[in-house]
Amino acid sequence: MVVRNWYIACALMASACAEPERDTTYAERRMAPALAEPVLSISDAQRFGARSPSASPRASASSGSTQSSAESPLSWESPPGWEERPSSSMRLANYSVGADAECYLTILPGTGGGVVGNVNRWREQIGLEAVSAEEVAALPRVSLLGTEAYLVELEGAFKGMGTEAKDGWGLRGAILGTDRFTIFVKFTGPAELVSLEAEAFDAFCASITIREQQETSTSSSSSSSSSTSRGSASGIAWEAPPEWVMEPGGGMRLVTFRRGGVELYLTVLGGDGGGVVPNIQRWVEQLGHTPPTAAEVAALPKVEVMGVPSPLLEATGEYTGMGASGAIPDTTMYGIVCLLPERAVFVKMLGPSAEVLAERERFTAFVASMHSEDSH
Repeated sequence: MVVRNWYIACALMASACAEPERDTTYAERRMAPALAEPVLSISDAQRFGARSPSASPRASASSGSTQSSAESPLSWESPPGWEERPSSSMRLANYSVGADAECYLTILPGTGGGVVGNVNRWREQIGLEAVSAEEVAALPRVSLLGTEAYLVELEGAFKGMGTEAKDGWGLRGAILGTDRFTIFVKFTGPAELVSLEAEAFDAFCASITIREQQETSTSSSSSSSSSTSRGSASGIAWEAPPEWVMEPGGGMRLVTFRRGGVELYLTVLGGDGGGVVPNIQRWVEQLGHTPPTAAEVAALPKVEVMGVPSPLLEATGEYTGMGASGAIPDTTMYGIVCLLPERAVFVKMLGPSAEVLAERERFTAFVASMHSEDSH
């Protein structure tokens, strides 16, 4: 979720088009949290939309009121009847609709695995076969950020990660992809409700806009030289936020960072490091959950790390990993497994859920900054 307002504006303002007339009204306007700036040399990263139960809801505003933030590049309007839920590590906007449905907004740098890949991932979640690139190109469009995004309309047996398939469910989603960032808006719930809320969904997408903040580009350019600290080890280089305290590597770790109760470390192992599926299963088990199946691991969204699409896990639970004296409740973990030629790279961040949530943007920026030393 690391996109700066000037960055998005440059990419899309030139292609902005007038929004279609809509008669849907809104309850309130919201502003997205601040987003960290990506490293320009890195191609892409992607989101994982699991919710963190530690996130606290934003204060509700009265109907028609405006929420604002000087650092936020995006704003949107809340459809009536949609109940705002706590934002999570990967969700800028998060709503429940009725008893079972939900809708959320996610934005991350890069191509996010591509429009075709994400459309087919959604189709797999609802029990449908994959479609070709030509069929994706023929999908209808919906207005998003003043331009056209792909609109996905699906119905079937929806199965999220770790849940049983729910028959008669619908999925309505919008994907706007560029070579620098990707935006996802996803609505799932009983098919009848998804259909009833289709107009509200489209209007919500159309309401998402970019705030014009010329002053932030000036201030960010003047401070960019001190905003990160560079480091490298074993041929892997990175840029870390100044808030993170770096510790020497040890054992299998190239480097460890800490901030408060949050720990992030980078590990490199030879070969495939034990494999993607076993490692993610082990991480999930460390949090007290039933390990996901190989198919569920394969369905995780991908983050491009050093040019390789790599699965991203976000999970919360009671941590009982190595060295833990007992189960540590309300622990959130972000984990990435990247398989490079002849070695495997692991990025793992964990700690108290509220503190990890506060580091979500720095984590994403750090991962996006990783590169081979000989590539720059």
